[in-house]
This record gives sequence, C-alpha cells and structure tokens, in this order.
Amino acid sequence: MTNVHITESLPATQADAVTAMAESAREHDGVAPLSEQALLRVRHGAAAGTARFHLLHEDGDDGGRVLAGFALADRAPGEPDSAELVVAPGHRQRGHGTSLLRSLRADAPADGVRVWSHGRLPGALALARSADLHQVRELYRMWLPLRETADGATLDLPDPALPGAVSERLVVRSFEVGTDEEEWLRVNATAFVDHPEQGGVTLEDLRQREAEDWFDPNGFFVAEDTATGALAGFHWTKIHADGAGLTGGEPAGEVYVVGVAPEWRGTGLGRALTLTGLHYLRDRGLPGVLLYVDDGNQAAVRLYESLGFAVRDVDVMFAPR
Repeated sequence: MTNVHITESLPATQADAVTAMAESAREHDGVAPLSEQALLRVRHGAAAGTARFHLLHEDGDDGGRVLAGFALADRAPGEPDSAELVVAPGHRQRGHGTSLLRSLRADAPADGVRVWSHGRLPGALALARSADLHQVRELYRMWLPLRETADGATLDLPDPALPGAVSERLVVRSFEVGTDEEEWLRVNATAFVDHPEQGGVTLEDLRQREAEDWFDPNGFFVAEDTATGALAGFHWTKIHADGAGLTGGEPAGEVYVVGVAPEWRGTGLGRALTLTGLHYLRDRGLPGVLLYVDDGNQAAVRLYESLGFAVRDVDVMFAPR
C-alpha cells in the first residue's frame, strides 16, 4: 500500500531521507533528479506558502513505512507551480511516478503545475506522455573543456579586460560578504526580471548559498561603478568537488550565474565578466566548466558558443496541453 503525504515543512530525518534518495537516483541514472534549489528547500525549508513537499511512502517488508518517492512544488502567486519529482531506484515500475504527478496536479492552484525532467530520462519522458504533458521549456547544460590535450595543456582564453569606455567607469572585484548582498539582489532582480527562478532569489536564498561548503567569494565577481558604488553586473562561479558527474570524479567548474543590469547591456560587460570567471576556473587547474542556460536566451547561447561551449544534455519542463 502507498500514500502521498503533503506538507510545507520537513523534519530533519525526512530531509535526510529525501537527500539520500536523490543521491541514490543520481548515481543510478547519471543525472541529478532534483535541482540545487530543490535540495536547498529540502535542507533549509522555505517561506510559508512558497513550497509544497509530497512524500510517497510504501509498506516495507518489516511492516514499517519506506520513503519511495518525493516531489517538490515551488509556488508563486499568479504562476503555475514549478515541480520536480524522483522515485527511488529500487521502487520504480510500480506507478509511483504517476501517483506523485497526480498528487502534484490535485494540489496545484488554479494556474496548474509544470514539471521538470532533468536529463531527458526515458522514464520521465514516458510519464509525461502518459499524462498528456507537452514540452514548454528547455534548459541546456553546456560544457567547455579547459584542457586542450591529453597532457593537460590549458585552453587559451581571450583577454577578460573590460572594453575601453566601460573600463573607465567600472572595476571588477570579488563579492564582499556582509556588504554586497542587498545591491547584488537589486541587480540580479533587474537582470532577470523575466526569469521565473533566478529573478526571484531572496536574501534568505542568497544566505543559504553563502553557507554552502562550495561557496567562495573569491570566485564571485562583481562589476562596480566607481562613481556611484552601484553594481553593473556579476559573474558568480562555482566549483563542484565531485565533478557534477562530468569528469570521472575530478572537480569541475560552473558558470553559476552571469547577470548584467539593463542599462549596461550591449557594452561588452557580459562577455568580459564571463571571461573573468573562466580565467579564474581555468587557473584553478579544473578540467572543464559547465553552465545552464534557457534555450530561449539565444543571446547568451551565442555568447557561450563563441567561447567554445557546446550543449551536453538538456532539462525539459512539461505542462498540460
């Protein structure tokens, strides 16, 4: 017998169980079933009314209850829920994915629910077809090798210097914890006003990331207007100690997020900041760099392709027809 329990908070034991199940699925499938944002919600919780956790339990052989599946629905006013789900590898082919999807749809607001499939796994695509869901969004995962040859020669990257007119007004420096948060949030919100996830990052979200083991302000670059102190853009890099499943265990870099304030677009600042971060990651001796970008953001896709990035795999968002 199975049932789905819906809650807005998870005790530590349940959070640990969900995290362990997600890691087991990542090892089994070769791709993480839950995004970083979802895992942060699991570990740290979320503001009231912004997230719904769906826990699917199955009767165990010992008479106890076993966590067999999990889904998270992020909720924002006037928007469909944005959901992710995972079924434990040892509990698949039992209809649990269908049960979780049914629970998400029944619990959703009037705007409905959209569901992410990370990595286009066959099981996820089959579930979407069976539920008559269609693709509405793609998120590319792109990859840039930083070693050109087998002996480890590093990639020759273009100069990251700011363009002439821009360099007269801006200086690129590392993010200062405890000082730059509010100004960074302002620029991030304006840079990603049309982006449903990144543009909604809150101070609590930022502080949660600052508390993560991977956080390093030395790899978080901001461009500051020396006349006003305002930030014009930023490039936040990340290093995955485990290689994010792309390097055979070596650490890998990530272009975590690049943002440019609207008034500074078209100046070459985005390219310069991107290169600043790439130089930093290359000089750390990493074998390569990954990034995520929406397929609809063709300006960014073209920039990354011009620097040598290529699409490695794709995440897909599905919605009802």
